[in-house]
Amino acid sequence: MVDASDLLVLATVVQTVVLTLTLFIFIFQFRSQEKAIRESSYQNVLGRYNEYIMSGDDADNLMLARLLDPGQNYTKEEMAGIRRLMIAYGIIEEAYELYSKGWIDKNTWAQWDAWLQAISVYPAFVTMHNATKGMFDPEFQGHVTKLLDSGERSAAK
Repeated sequence: MVDASDLLVLATVVQTVVLTLTLFIFIFQFRSQEKAIRESSYQNVLGRYNEYIMSGDDADNLMLARLLDPGQNYTKEEMAGIRRLMIAYGIIEEAYELYSKGWIDKNTWAQWDAWLQAISVYPAFVTMHNATKGMFDPEFQGHVTKLLDSGERSAAK
C-alpha cells in the first residue's frame, strides 16, 4: 500500500520533471528566436544593399563636399559617386558588425570584404575614409585602414 509520504515524493518528482521540461522548451524557443533575429539582421543588411543599388538622390552633395574637403570643388558626378561610396561603406560596416558578433560566417563576410576591396580603388575612397574617421565603428575603420595600407585592393582601377 502507498502511504502519503510516497505520494508526496512522487508528486515532487513529477513536478520537477515538468518544470525541467518546461525550462528546456523555453531554452529551445529562445535559441530559435535568437537565430531568427540573426537572420533578420542579415536580411536587413541585404535589404539596405538593394535600396543602395536603386537609390540615386543627390540632395546632400553640398554637405558631403564640405565634410570631405571644403576647399575642393567636386563635380556633380564626383559627388554622386562619393555619396554612394559612403552609403556602401555604411552597409559594409553593418555586415562587419554582424560578422564580429558571429552572426554571419567567415565565407559570407569574405563576400562583403571583396565588395569593400572593389570599391576601395575608387579615387575618392581614401579621402572619404579619412574624412569619416570616428563616425563609424572603430574596428571596422581599422579593418579598412589595414586594407588600404596592405594594398589588397582589387586591381579594377
